[in-house]
Amino acid sequence: MLTITTCKTYPSAPQNLIPVQTQLSNQGIPTQFLPWQETLQSHFILPLAAWDYANFYNEFTQWIKQHENAFINPAELMLWNSHKGYLCDLQNWGVNVIPTLICSTKTSEILTALESHDWPEFVIKPAVGQSGNLVTKLKQREALPNLSAYGEQVVLQPFVPEVATNGETSLIFFKGVFSHAIRRQPPQNEWRANSQYKVEIIPVEVDSHIIETACHILHKLPKIPIYARVDGTIINNTFLLNELELIEPALYLDRWEGATERFVDVLKSRILK
Repeated sequence: MLTITTCKTYPSAPQNLIPVQTQLSNQGIPTQFLPWQETLQSHFILPLAAWDYANFYNEFTQWIKQHENAFINPAELMLWNSHKGYLCDLQNWGVNVIPTLICSTKTSEILTALESHDWPEFVIKPAVGQSGNLVTKLKQREALPNLSAYGEQVVLQPFVPEVATNGETSLIFFKGVFSHAIRRQPPQNEWRANSQYKVEIIPVEVDSHIIETACHILHKLPKIPIYARVDGTIINNTFLLNELELIEPALYLDRWEGATERFVDVLKSRILK
């Protein structure tokens, strides 16, 4: 049995994952949708719609540890990926990442960190967050937002205007092999490339060297994930990593012919090995 986990906040099965369930079930792998909070026992777990975990972070990480051998992606990779401190690790491993600082939510610590960086505009976001929630752009010396909702730590990054103009390109990989790409283009006067901000989803072809760059990022990891979405902005033909998604990314399977079948094949190989 494979359980594709949704969540109590959004319990319905996403439409673009229903064909995954159908194809797996037709090929002899029973597949169900269930909120992660209700997953008591399943041989295999795919948490692709666990879209509220940031609000229940301690419970979620305990749930991963409790079922660590059942996940399609390695549990240790998901735990690492659940806190945006992973961007600092990738930065230290030589990946071209948007410069990233992790701070506590103490105003004095944030201001001290900002003083040592010449960022005319910067972005502040929760270190554990999803879907662009609470992501805020500020100018230097502008008043900070109310930090009580941001959790224990925040991410500070320079504002990169090309994210708004060029959009964010997402490259989807299955078992380390490139499958397809889309671009998330923010609407006019918006700079956040998250789905809740009415981005346009555009299937795109990407140059081979961009694919190779994203592939090299995955090879920095201790294990190759079964599925991964590598998000970045292409600036002057160079890929700048924004996020690496290994837990619950939209995989845009419905935007490319054959993508669902490729995903089903790698899931089968993982489940039947």
